[in-house]
Amino acid sequence: MKTINQYIFVMLSFFLLVSCNNDGDTAVLSGFGAGELKASVTDIVLTNELNGNLVLSLAWNTAEPVVSPSDKYGTAADLVTNILQFSTESNFATIKEFTETNSAKSFIGSALNSLALNMGAKAGQPITLYARLKSVLGGNVEPEYSNVVSLNITPFEKAFYLYMPKANNYTDFSNKLCSREGDGKYEGYVEAAQWDNFKFSTEASMTTGTVFGSAPNSLYSLDSSSDQWNIWFDEGGYFLVKANTNTLTWSKTAITSFCVTGEFNGWSLSDDPMTYDSTTKKWSVTCNISTVLYGIQIIGNQNWDFKYGDNDATGELSAGESIAIAQTGVYTITMDLSDPTKYTYTITKN
Repeated sequence: MKTINQYIFVMLSFFLLVSCNNDGDTAVLSGFGAGELKASVTDIVLTNELNGNLVLSLAWNTAEPVVSPSDKYGTAADLVTNILQFSTESNFATIKEFTETNSAKSFIGSALNSLALNMGAKAGQPITLYARLKSVLGGNVEPEYSNVVSLNITPFEKAFYLYMPKANNYTDFSNKLCSREGDGKYEGYVEAAQWDNFKFSTEASMTTGTVFGSAPNSLYSLDSSSDQWNIWFDEGGYFLVKANTNTLTWSKTAITSFCVTGEFNGWSLSDDPMTYDSTTKKWSVTCNISTVLYGIQIIGNQNWDFKYGDNDATGELSAGESIAIAQTGVYTITMDLSDPTKYTYTITKN
């Protein structure tokens, strides 16, 4: 660490500056100066898997002010306030501050992700945050600032999961639901066999987070107490599973079909059914789309209230929308509902 070379001498006022002993000594403060700030890393790509991991440490050294004569007055280090500042601008025109009592600050993934998003970053896009240490010694002394550290951070859209480990060993956390809004309402698509037993867990672990089973004698009521039972599927198949940790309930809807419909097949709910592949976890169908007016939609369970589309042509499905088709032709349409954070599709012209 860099040695503080410059000392600023000030007379103590208020509780700090002016003080004389019986022998006429004058108390003088020295050693107050700028600190040096260092970062453990400067380029950080955040992911949901790093939520609980340590991803950044900022450490600094600051001078320890001494009141002379030190044999009578000792040090005044506790009179210095250190404030860690962050800004998206190198001139620190706008800042976010953390008052620190230690000589370091650490961030886990979720905390740094929240900081970046709160300061205007967009998920998946890198942002530069500038960090510096502001040291303050009373209102009558100008603050000192450390060097500036530039941090390149790529945040992510945080996903809140509810995992579904099977009861045979509670170690398989591959099935999970997602709360995209973080509001305690979760959903996801799951393939299950009849009498598959499982529980819900807020972490990919049975020893951390909250584990929900079913309430005794009430299959669709969630219970986090020690009295909980396993949850199970009383039928096998492919399901849209929803859970609400606010109302402590869950539900399943058996999916009997997905079909592609549009003007090309008279808006039929059965003429172009999709086929599910358990290995790839994808639905697919090949259609001869002879007219492209109004686009197409993907309909579940032959129910118009259960439809997906993509008005913005992002490749991500949204409820109640349509998918535009540029020209007529034979297309293979594939839908992937295996990732509860987003449902996706592809359209390939044959």
